[in-house]
Amino acid sequence: MELIIENVRSFCGRHSIPIKPLTLLVGENSTGKSTFLAMLAHVSQAGFPSFRPSFNTPPFDLGTYDSIATFRGGRYGRSGSFSIGFIRDGGPAEEKVLATYTNSLGQPQLSELVAVWKENELRFESDGPASYSGKATWTRKGELQKPVPVNFKNWELGAMEVPLVVALQFHCLQTLSPKGFPGAITAPQKVFLPASALAPVRTKPRRTYDEISDEFKPEGDHIPVLLAHMWQQEGGLPRQHLFEALSEFGTKSSLFRKVGVRRLGKSPSDPFQIVVTTAGPPVNLPDVGYGVSQALPVIIQSVLASEHRMLLLQQPEVHLHPRGQAALGSFFCRLVAREHKHFVIETHSDYLLDRVRIEVGQGTVPPENVLILFFDKKGLATQIHPINLDKLGNVIGAPDSYRRFFLDEEINLVTRSGS
Repeated sequence: MELIIENVRSFCGRHSIPIKPLTLLVGENSTGKSTFLAMLAHVSQAGFPSFRPSFNTPPFDLGTYDSIATFRGGRYGRSGSFSIGFIRDGGPAEEKVLATYTNSLGQPQLSELVAVWKENELRFESDGPASYSGKATWTRKGELQKPVPVNFKNWELGAMEVPLVVALQFHCLQTLSPKGFPGAITAPQKVFLPASALAPVRTKPRRTYDEISDEFKPEGDHIPVLLAHMWQQEGGLPRQHLFEALSEFGTKSSLFRKVGVRRLGKSPSDPFQIVVTTAGPPVNLPDVGYGVSQALPVIIQSVLASEHRMLLLQQPEVHLHPRGQAALGSFFCRLVAREHKHFVIETHSDYLLDRVRIEVGQGTVPPENVLILFFDKKGLATQIHPINLDKLGNVIGAPDSYRRFFLDEEINLVTRSGS
């Protein structure tokens, strides 16, 4: 399973990047890790690809066409298009969707679409930059039909309830022949699971909560309400599983022993508090270390996430002591191994990364389920290096630039003046 990115910000040219159940993004600041997550989130949407997409769905904000398309400077200038998509396998069962966008009044607009799956290939090509018209061609079982004109000005794009690939197939059938091709309209299977993304800085803790919605929010505002709803349930495996996982992580990280809810009234809609037990009696969430409030959305959302959904995390270790960062590494490995969860994690934590390697070496999670993506930027261009682990947790195939800074720092420390 691979994500395709072409001419997006610092990703000059085409990049095909593999994804595994536990994928860790590492590299210096401004090397493209957040952009990568944003594109992965976009491809994972049910509506991908769309004619006029938005790349500013929280927690991501990539801006307009000019802030997305690669700028190479000099005589190269800004790229005239950029592409994103996915590909799976490579043989006769290959599935691929690749959407190319050009500039239309400052915003990205679909100019070309290629979708390949089973015995089908669908192509759309616009009539030119910023054009709402073009031609679609559908090939099935090697039978190529003549191009069908498409004018998106006549389509109610905002009200579409089916993927664009399916809509274009139906348009071809409807235009060419009432009978069309034999068989039902199909679509490529989504390679990437639906994704939820948590922001790198979660919401600040509050002394009292009175929200009534537990709808997902990238900053984790929904987590206290979700926790309160779970607290109200009498028994039940989801409730027991969540609070056991919280207790296990809290103990291993030394952050807390228990997390609970204190109701300030008898009605389910009355205000409540999140209370945390450390060494003494339970205290209100704002009265413990800030790292607890930043870690809770990560832990709770990870535990409750379906195995059929991918969780995109930016710096889950923020505000955590190294022991807590390492505990996160064990936490993610165990969820991947025991519950088949899927994570793509941007991290600057050596402690988290090293703990993942230790867990692989101890057999907690198989090495084939773990991948490190090293983002290395030279000038204006980023190169992504996939790095695998062996069964002992050793790094395989890392470039010379990987970990160079840390090695240089160790050498400088050992050879410092006066030592």
